[in-house]
Amino acid sequence: MPTTLLLATHRPHPHWQRAVPPAMRPADIATVSWQLVPGGFHWQQTIAPETLIDLYEILPCLSLQSQHPWGYQCTLEYITESGPNQSSRLAPIGAFTDGHNEQIDGPVRAEVDIWRIDAPLSHATLHWHLQCPTPPTDISALLSVSLRQRGELALPQTTAKSVELAVPMRSQMPLRGDLASHVCSPTSVSMLLDFYKKKSDIYDIIGAAQHQPSALYGVWPANIYAAVRHGLMGYLLHFPDWDTARHLLDNGLPIIASVRYKEGELNDAAIARTRGHLVVVRGYAGDKVFVNDPAAKTDAEVARAYDLREFCEVWLARSAVGYVLFAES
Repeated sequence: MPTTLLLATHRPHPHWQRAVPPAMRPADIATVSWQLVPGGFHWQQTIAPETLIDLYEILPCLSLQSQHPWGYQCTLEYITESGPNQSSRLAPIGAFTDGHNEQIDGPVRAEVDIWRIDAPLSHATLHWHLQCPTPPTDISALLSVSLRQRGELALPQTTAKSVELAVPMRSQMPLRGDLASHVCSPTSVSMLLDFYKKKSDIYDIIGAAQHQPSALYGVWPANIYAAVRHGLMGYLLHFPDWDTARHLLDNGLPIIASVRYKEGELNDAAIARTRGHLVVVRGYAGDKVFVNDPAAKTDAEVARAYDLREFCEVWLARSAVGYVLFAES
């Protein structure tokens, strides 16, 4: 499905654009100008009307390179093509310690970490609200909004080139019993922190990734927050095709992919079926994609080779969401 990526930055590191595939890089990158408001800082951005055509999902995310604890919410103000403003502020998405994050009625549905669009929109404005103990005027920030439009997924094409990144292996299954089956996302983040030589404790990452309003560990923006709190920067993207993923892998950037499949849809999978699971994509060769799957029983079994077309079907044809994490230094 087609994707439009909106980016906004404040004091960005000069190398951050390496982590954005050229095909996804917007022509205009906005500059964030935080405004002091009661309870924190605010910035808003309006989505261009032409980008709203066939819009299906909106996925916002914020990275803030601060040494101090911080949190944020992004709310959506919108107008449908068929009538007046349906909601002045839709349920928020982000990484806050309180608040309710689910709204299932109306032309736009908030589902914890993403907005799903059920009616054409004529106007949409995002409101970013940041809680930070110090003014963010001197802090590097990257705001991303992934906009997924309706469309068909192109079949992946194989190439003669191959890539295999040395991402350390870590299974979630030996972790504490009450967590083991719930922490594929922070476990995947921990593998990338190890890959980028950022020392961290897995339980600290799990604690930072837990989304307090829902108590879930797999909320996408909250896991980016956990990665940023431990020394990385990142954003969320609806990957429109395999070529976009391959570009990042070719440039040394592994991807955390959100997959969903029924039994028999992914041969030799670490778990037979899942309604939502995160894995690390670390390379490819021919018709195989190399993955670190944290659902494997042991660290030694984490490295897997999945069929490329099967994997694209359970990833790109479904959520298509990937975490792109990178080191600023």
